[in-house]
Amino acid sequence: MFPNLFEATQEYWQQLDQIESRYKQGQISIEEVDREVERLMKQLGQKRRESLHFFRESWSNLISTHAELLIGLVFVLIVAYSWMLTMAH
Repeated sequence: MFPNLFEATQEYWQQLDQIESRYKQGQISIEEVDREVERLMKQLGQKRRESLHFFRESWSNLISTHAELLIGLVFVLIVAYSWMLTMAH
């Protein structure tokens, strides 16, 4: 399943806003704020690593299953680009 990095980032900012609000109301100390922010950063970092891993695995799978098609497509694009360059001069 694809990790939703956009949603995780939104949750991160919402939780930061809640921490800030609690701090301004005097409910938590600055040390607690530091601990909470560190915990949130670790959670978001984990989501980012999961997203990167998912992207790498998906890309690797795409390349391995469609290698011939991709090579052919790259060849056609190179030929078309070369033809356009020769027509321009």
